[in-house]
Amino acid sequence: MADFDNDSELERPHGSTVEALVDKLKSRILNGDFAPGEFLRDIKMATFFDVSRNSFRSAAMGLVAQGLLLQVPNRGFCIPEFGPDDIVDITRLRGVLEVEAVKMIIHNGIIPPDAIRAVEVLKNAPADAPRSLLVTADTEFHRAIIAASSSPRLVRSYSVLESEIELLLVQRQFHYTDPNEIISEHEHLIACLRTRDFETARDAFVEHWEDLRIKLLRSAAAKLLGKK
Repeated sequence: MADFDNDSELERPHGSTVEALVDKLKSRILNGDFAPGEFLRDIKMATFFDVSRNSFRSAAMGLVAQGLLLQVPNRGFCIPEFGPDDIVDITRLRGVLEVEAVKMIIHNGIIPPDAIRAVEVLKNAPADAPRSLLVTADTEFHRAIIAASSSPRLVRSYSVLESEIELLLVQRQFHYTDPNEIISEHEHLIACLRTRDFETARDAFVEHWEDLRIKLLRSAAAKLLGKK
């Protein structure tokens, strides 16, 4: 169950209230404040954020559109929960798309500036930075890699997966035992891109995806076996 501090009241017109609530809920989700599969009850959420139930539902529907919430008929809104098959499928497709982008970066020799900026955000993050900041920077790094492909279709294909990837990255944050690990991983990816050697860069990105997949699968396996 989520446990977090209250925010100030959202004393705004309905449209602004919903937009502000979307931002607040998204930040909570990317911070890992809600567990996978947890329902965000409209009465509780409306009371907590001091908004109407309609405002909460409107905000929740916005997050459904972004892929960060699921709407379950007759039950409400919940955080998507991924099983082993989902984890394998999402990470596999991500890898297929990103390898093509890496190929283009190696070919043109231009490291995406937004990817470098994302690494700087990670490096400058305080020790007590919220997970949402790290997840957002991680997401922006990989979005920049994909965008560097200059392929509208590749970008569109990745955008379909992006919210699911973000949610997997939220879970990944719990497996970093050293705060500097996420920084060194992404600095290594940049360094490998700078070699202009496709196999070196490809292998580094594959290792990056495999590490994500393995850690999440082990975590999912522990949960599944624990239920028996």
